[in-house]
Amino acid sequence: SAAFFRNTLIVFFEYSTWQLRYVGEYGLPFIWERISSDFGAVSTYSPIVFDQGVMAVSNRGLIQASASGVSRLDEQIPEEAFGFEIQNKAPNFVHGVRDFEKELIYWNYLDSSEESTAQNYPNTVLVFNYRNNTWAKFRDTITCFGTSQFQFGVTWDSLTTFWESTISWDNVD
Repeated sequence: SAAFFRNTLIVFFEYSTWQLRYVGEYGLPFIWERISSDFGAVSTYSPIVFDQGVMAVSNRGLIQASASGVSRLDEQIPEEAFGFEIQNKAPNFVHGVRDFEKELIYWNYLDSSEESTAQNYPNTVLVFNYRNNTWAKFRDTITCFGTSQFQFGVTWDSLTTFWESTISWDNVD
């Protein structure tokens, strides 16, 4: 996975973290620099851009990466990340999102410590309150996090058209 932090692209591989930095030279405009050879990210959709770096889910903990290095965020709950199921394509379902209004960060994941791990979808949400540096864990089956942009105009409850009608969305006022 990858995310921009300031003017640097932080790139997470499975077991390492790199930055792709623009140097502006004619023959070599970008250079790769290794930030960490110990920590990477195992979930494509887990990175969250934050004030001090990019947070992500690693197979060795919850980490934060910037151009100067990688550090663990989960020192209060160090064993929690090891409960993330990283087999059978489960990392593809780990999503992270930052709630600016509530000052929270959410990650959903498949908890391998639960008794029924025969499922393939997330069953737990890990919440980080970055204002007071506290953690919470909820049993919930949220499949995906992300931001949405609401558009005003046509909604299902504002239509006077019946199902039998043949009308395209482009023709609705």
